[in-house]
Amino acid sequence: MDLVREENLVLCNAPLVGGAIEISGEQLKTIVDASAGAGFSGVSLWAFHHLAVVGAGGNSETIRSWHLDRGLSTPIVESLIGWETGDLAAIEEQCGPTFEVASYYGAKTVAGVVMNSEIDFDAAITGLAKLAEMAGERGLGVCIEWLPWSGLPDLKSAWKLVQDASAENIGLVVDSWHWLRQPGGPDEATLRSIPGERIHCVQLNDTTLEASGEDMMMESMTDRRLPGEGDVDWAALLSILEEIGADPIWAPEVFSVSLLKEGPVEMARRIHASTRKVLGL
Repeated sequence: MDLVREENLVLCNAPLVGGAIEISGEQLKTIVDASAGAGFSGVSLWAFHHLAVVGAGGNSETIRSWHLDRGLSTPIVESLIGWETGDLAAIEEQCGPTFEVASYYGAKTVAGVVMNSEIDFDAAITGLAKLAEMAGERGLGVCIEWLPWSGLPDLKSAWKLVQDASAENIGLVVDSWHWLRQPGGPDEATLRSIPGERIHCVQLNDTTLEASGEDMMMESMTDRRLPGEGDVDWAALLSILEEIGADPIWAPEVFSVSLLKEGPVEMARRIHASTRKVLGL
């Protein structure tokens, strides 16, 4: 479809190792190769993975070459955390390495989330403005992802935070799991009100309207479905994104214990096939 450019279809490949933060160089290279082998043009890189392998003695240039040699771009790096406290010194220390990884890989934007169940909104505005400043110094954007179980639980609160931080290089991540499961369900009115250039990334996956367990965060990290195999109304969501002129990075992110059992190569292949089908490619 016209909404999607092939070069913007990349894989969030952290689910290929179950979302583990501490991984070996061999594991990282395996998921990089699986991403390329499945046909993706790039990856959404967890900075934690690069830093973990470097911390264990890996060479930064070698790690980056695993991506470049397979023709993989890295347009987005994840994930900025802890910024919602508004503690500027702590933000510099905690988020600085993630920005450096993003710069090293030539990324366009860096994703951030709120992990706490409650936030001080004014402090979060201060923290997000600091992220915008740090990103701007490096020629990067910042995109914020809401999590339904967190202190930033829905699109409306995430968009208000972005607006109040008052920086042009801040945008949003629209994750289809969180889109469906946010309090009140899909918020089409708010999405229609957002300029398309503020949607930096769309993370594709699927789920059911009804929860499969009592712990929403655990469900999200272990029991996502392939795009098109749940209750997300893809026609409606994609239509709105097209209507507002969005040109995001399309990054399927399918955390699934059952898919993980199939191994990274088959998991990446199935994610690629289902994503292309949903996007009409």
